[in-house]
Amino acid sequence: MTSDERPIAGPRLAVTTSMKPDEALLGEAIQLAAELNVPIFPRRSVTLTRLFQETGSARLLVVGPERWTLHDQRAGIEYFYHPNMIQVRWQNLDHGDRDLFAESTQLKTGDSLLDCTVGFAAESILAARLVGESGTVIGLESVPELAAITRNGVASFKLQSKLMQAVMRRVNIVTADYRDYLPSCGSGSMDVVYFDPFFPARMPGAENSVGPLAYFGNNTPLCIQSVIEARRVARRRVVIKHPHWAKLPEELQTEVSEVVSTRKRMVIYSVLGAF
Repeated sequence: MTSDERPIAGPRLAVTTSMKPDEALLGEAIQLAAELNVPIFPRRSVTLTRLFQETGSARLLVVGPERWTLHDQRAGIEYFYHPNMIQVRWQNLDHGDRDLFAESTQLKTGDSLLDCTVGFAAESILAARLVGESGTVIGLESVPELAAITRNGVASFKLQSKLMQAVMRRVNIVTADYRDYLPSCGSGSMDVVYFDPFFPARMPGAENSVGPLAYFGNNTPLCIQSVIEARRVARRRVVIKHPHWAKLPEELQTEVSEVVSTRKRMVIYSVLGAF
């Protein structure tokens, strides 16, 4: 690399587009950059590698016609939205099979769910199915660029099932850290509050799907005080999903009223009652 090719010091994050954007796509990117309060760099006809070098940006959020993609220069990792295993789990519910999320949350028509760690929003989409059009599902994402990608994803991702797609559109993605959001909620304002945080140990086989999300996401350990707040906010129950080998903090273990799992499943849904 020559001296004039060395990366300059640049922003942590910037927005760009796919190559040869039309006016609508460029307008979308400009609006996104304004919302995130980050610079926007014209893509022109250069590669992302070259754009990283020219701008010195650590990360680029690329607005494309099919999807938005977040790229990290240093790690060579990219992230884009997809609803994970939602189609398989949806079909399982159709066939009357068990779904541990549905069983542990006990959501029904008209209920409300606050998903404090929305991730790919797969379980928020299941929740939107369970609560119906009269219910409410709010998913929190603390990293602004991930929130933007997920919000765009649930609003635009195309699925074969039009019903499933319509249900996905009802998930409301909010940019917020649950540690800040929960204290602002009224007591008993949500029927169920749900946590699926990152734990130090990853599920076997989840590296490809969860790895990029974990890299870009908020890996702060589950906040005990926030779970206590969640019990105040929940009318009925708080549910925490975790690997069976990753035990909850001792202060929470003694408060668990129910555990939903199976012998073959590697995850546990621990239920705590509301205050």
